[in-house]
Amino acid sequence: MDLPLVLIVIGLVVLVVVVVLSIASTGRESERVSSATAAIRFLERRVGAPGWTKVSDQEDMPAGRMSGLPGLGRGGTVAGVHEGRAVRVAAFSSTTSGGLGTTGYSHTTRTVPALVVVLDAPELTGDLRMDPPRPGAAYEISGDLAPLVSGDTERKVLAQLRSYEPPAVDIADGVACFTFTDVDLAEQIDDVAAMACDVVGILADVRKPAHPVEE
Repeated sequence: MDLPLVLIVIGLVVLVVVVVLSIASTGRESERVSSATAAIRFLERRVGAPGWTKVSDQEDMPAGRMSGLPGLGRGGTVAGVHEGRAVRVAAFSSTTSGGLGTTGYSHTTRTVPALVVVLDAPELTGDLRMDPPRPGAAYEISGDLAPLVSGDTERKVLAQLRSYEPPAVDIADGVACFTFTDVDLAEQIDDVAAMACDVVGILADVRKPAHPVEE
């Protein structure tokens, strides 16, 4: 086979591969955007339901693990009081662009959505970071509150977290953030908020000072 023909064949194969990968990537991106949009709409429908009120998407709210990501947007912010704790929930999404076309403009867009649940936890004044486990691994736990998550307390906390897609957990300055990459959990927001409250409650109970024994 002549070299020019070989090069043409190779070029056609590469072109086909690029087109197929582009179509697949576009499909995945469309699914992520659709999931984020559906989560926002569901949260908005919770407004007026028992326990939930609308909060402006422009009001300050911790973004959990989404904090600092580029192109960060937020929607469907709602707030309520559950188990005596102030709770806020919102759907976040980070949008990045990469890759240059022949015109020099970026042509690849990637959206990363997340559902963030924020609770007031004034009893927990230290910091705690719980990185969700990789398949076959355990949570990575750090921070000055990490000693609380041990023994029976650890088992209780992990049982709660693993009842859903395991979230990333961050506690700092009396505020707890739970970041879920499964934004479809917006449809179970009452149960998810209750789980987050249970986790904070378990840790707060351990943090309580022991009562002195009366003589």
